[in-house]
Amino acid sequence: MIVKNISLNNFRNYSSEKIEFDEKLNIIYGNNAQGKTNILEAIYLFSLGKSNRALKDGDLIRFGEDYAKVDIDFISKKRECKGSLIIENSKRKKIFINDIAVRRNSELVGKLNVVFFGPEYLSLIREGPKMRRKNLDVLICQLNPTYLSSVSEYKRLNEQKSKLLKNDRIDWILFDVLNEKILELSIYISKVRFEYIKKIERIAQKIQLEVSENREKLSMNYISCGLKISEKEIENLSDLYSKRMLELKERELKYRECVFGPHRDDIEFFINGADLKYFGSQGQQKTAVLVQKIAEVELFLEEIGEYPILLLDDIMSELDTIRQDFVLNKINKGQIFITCTDSEKFKNIKSGKFLRIDKGEMTECISI
Repeated sequence: MIVKNISLNNFRNYSSEKIEFDEKLNIIYGNNAQGKTNILEAIYLFSLGKSNRALKDGDLIRFGEDYAKVDIDFISKKRECKGSLIIENSKRKKIFINDIAVRRNSELVGKLNVVFFGPEYLSLIREGPKMRRKNLDVLICQLNPTYLSSVSEYKRLNEQKSKLLKNDRIDWILFDVLNEKILELSIYISKVRFEYIKKIERIAQKIQLEVSENREKLSMNYISCGLKISEKEIENLSDLYSKRMLELKERELKYRECVFGPHRDDIEFFINGADLKYFGSQGQQKTAVLVQKIAEVELFLEEIGEYPILLLDDIMSELDTIRQDFVLNKINKGQIFITCTDSEKFKNIKSGKFLRIDKGEMTECISI
């Protein structure tokens, strides 16, 4: 996949700008708060139909303006494609791919695949499970549109059940109906998550052994509904989850909240059998996250036959020289976007494009 160019109109701090990209490496540099990350965000919008940063679509509109528009030309599955996204105040955003309106996000995913990696992801292992779930789901949704629909439906049912539990008088017929549907979706979601965790683990193990000179074996555990899920549990997940739902029913009624379900899932990381969250050094944790992200990129190649767009947002400033070299040596395939404040780190690259951004404008463009 290749992003050829992007046009930004009233998007974030951009008034009107069109930027052409290199097919391989794009270094987007400039001082902080100039709009570098906004370019990556605009590309990301066409992967899942929503921002990776903004809580509301209206936040993407330039201050004082009534609308924002993003146009993009890209190549996907060897086909020329164009996309448009329009956001108007107090209106639902509109997305078009090749002039055809996208009605649901599930219709968009897979058109332009991305792997995003920013400084916040370096805390993926030591922070809470929410970020780990989100990172996994973003990957799976791009590779499996059915999964996105199932997760959205599960979220809707879970919110409905949560409201029901807070009522003074519970409608038990509705409660049982919701539980039945939630159980069915939970089984599907957990099976898909387990499948992709194992795929990532397989690729990541090879990369981890390479970077550690065969000293460190990386492994991952999937925790769902308070249970460690392995191949044995996956084979009997329907019975296991049915029993677990009954076990947690009393707790749900006591605390008036949804306890059962994959919305509380977690992923554990281990090096040589030791839990990285509690026993790994900060360096080991960062390396494991880097390895996971590179594994995600390689998984796209395995699954769909082409690399995703790799978006690296100011990640180099958070890494030491060894890990910077590791990243640059391992991500030399596919199209890459890197934002940074200091372009000198990349003075030895042999080909690519340097784009300087200043106050929402491209002030310099140098191709090598």
